[in-house]
Amino acid sequence: MKRPLVILTFIALIMVLACKKHDETLQNATQVGLDNLYNDIQKMANQYSCQNAGEWKFIAIGSKPCGGASGYIAYSVKIDESSFLKKVEQFTQLQAEYNKKNGMYSDCSLVIQPKSVICENGKPKFTY
Repeated sequence: MKRPLVILTFIALIMVLACKKHDETLQNATQVGLDNLYNDIQKMANQYSCQNAGEWKFIAIGSKPCGGASGYIAYSVKIDESSFLKKVEQFTQLQAEYNKKNGMYSDCSLVIQPKSVICENGKPKFTY
């Protein structure tokens, strides 16, 4: 009588651990997807050297768990701006969903919006 109970307990334990591992894999896959999308956005934004600050803009990106942007990103006006802005919007929405789904939390501080972009050594830099 004890043997079937031990076997059932063992099987239940394996199933619980397997489900937990599966959930962690799904969560990591989502984070990997966000990381890959962010890297694509960064690549688009930085495909041109910053020589003229007048040719650069910035936009809020991402979503903090408490609300608001997780940061700002500078981009050259020479890129396909429409496609870039759609990717930024997609990333921001996906990050908000990820945060909610996974019960993420943060310090809830607001990220300061830059005043402008300047060029320094070929790279965009924010001024505040």
